[in-house]
Amino acid sequence: MGAAMNIVILGAGSIGSYLALMLSQEGHNVIVIDRDPKALEKLGRSADIAVRLGYGTDWRLLEEINELSPDYFIALSSDDETNLVACAIAKDLGYPKTVARIRQKSFLDHRRMDFGRIFGVDHIIGTELVVAHDLYQRILHPGNLAVENFAHGAVQMRTIVVPQNFSDAGKPLANVDLKENLLVGLIRRKDKELIFPKGKDRLLPGDEATIIGPATAMHQLHQIFGIPKKTIRSAVIVGASGVAIHLIELLLPHNISVKIIEQDEVKCQKLAHLFPSITILNHDGTDLHFLREEKVFASDVFIACTHSHETNILTALLGKQVGATEVIALVTDENTVPLLEQFQISYALSERESIARRIQVILHDDTFISLASLYDNQAKIMEVKVSEDSHLVKRPLSSLSSRLPKNFLIAMVENHQGITIPKGDNHLQAGDTAIVICGPESMEDVEKML
Repeated sequence: MGAAMNIVILGAGSIGSYLALMLSQEGHNVIVIDRDPKALEKLGRSADIAVRLGYGTDWRLLEEINELSPDYFIALSSDDETNLVACAIAKDLGYPKTVARIRQKSFLDHRRMDFGRIFGVDHIIGTELVVAHDLYQRILHPGNLAVENFAHGAVQMRTIVVPQNFSDAGKPLANVDLKENLLVGLIRRKDKELIFPKGKDRLLPGDEATIIGPATAMHQLHQIFGIPKKTIRSAVIVGASGVAIHLIELLLPHNISVKIIEQDEVKCQKLAHLFPSITILNHDGTDLHFLREEKVFASDVFIACTHSHETNILTALLGKQVGATEVIALVTDENTVPLLEQFQISYALSERESIARRIQVILHDDTFISLASLYDNQAKIMEVKVSEDSHLVKRPLSSLSSRLPKNFLIAMVENHQGITIPKGDNHLQAGDTAIVICGPESMEDVEKML
């Protein structure tokens, strides 16, 4: 991962605290600012993280911290205006790079005003838009536990559950013909064991298999694994949250019929103005009788997408009770995942992991093109541009096996010849894009090698 950086984070909420802990574990020096002493005390007890009580818009506090030569100022408070102003002050004081978490769509629309330029923000992260994209991927690819895109969409990763009827279950992977340049990059057993597979490893029913390959070949997965294919034509969304609004904008171009349930009349009027073609129901989405009357079970997907984590769980459970087959809940607490899995409810984690993943890409922008995490950071999937001075250039990959980390796999290579799964006699060339899977402990080695 390179040299440790000095990183200042504004906001000790769930996202800021999670990011601070993750960056601290990776060896960075982290300072967290917040006006809530209890939140700072809790965070300070969790890890070796410096905390400062105060406001992110207090220029004297930021000037004092600037003497520690910070590399990044990351504003993650719950208020957009505070984040923008704090970044502007930090930039004026000489902080090299600033990042702001933004929730309001108006600040993300650059057609009239570039708020990043106005406030001196190097990277604006639209958190609600990020989460909407995560939900969108789950809707378009039902049954997939995770979906990620690399190489500008040319390479895709999907995590699926191996069905009981998989014909090649128990065979060594070397003898399994996945076709179309598809590769099993990661296996997670029912006992939570994580396997970075080699040719001798086997897929078993119930395994979570992460498959990587050309995006154009991913439509073959349902045939290869015997998974029923489902086309999404209709969606019911409960809650007119900002995430829901972004989600509707993503769904409508795919001719997916959208019905939304929202109990706030003002929000319903706003939705009617934004989306004249959708059906809007002004009602409480946790009303079981109402959900039955509206026949939400007939929709292809039912999404609980309010601002409230607890409401979303309750709504998702009610959706299951009235007969909805594909149910997705937007949640903030991973501790509820076992409950959701028990009732076969899919989920998307709201903001925290998505923001952390994008922050990591920003911090590694000289090395990594994109970066994704699986299983609470136990595995990393990285898109890396191979440099001219890489130790792997022009050498057969088979000759380098002894120098590569244990939990390490070059899954895909993209270059002018297309997308390929590298073999032992292949050579990497400078300028190639490599999709790499590894454990978090190997990230520094990846950076050195590539």
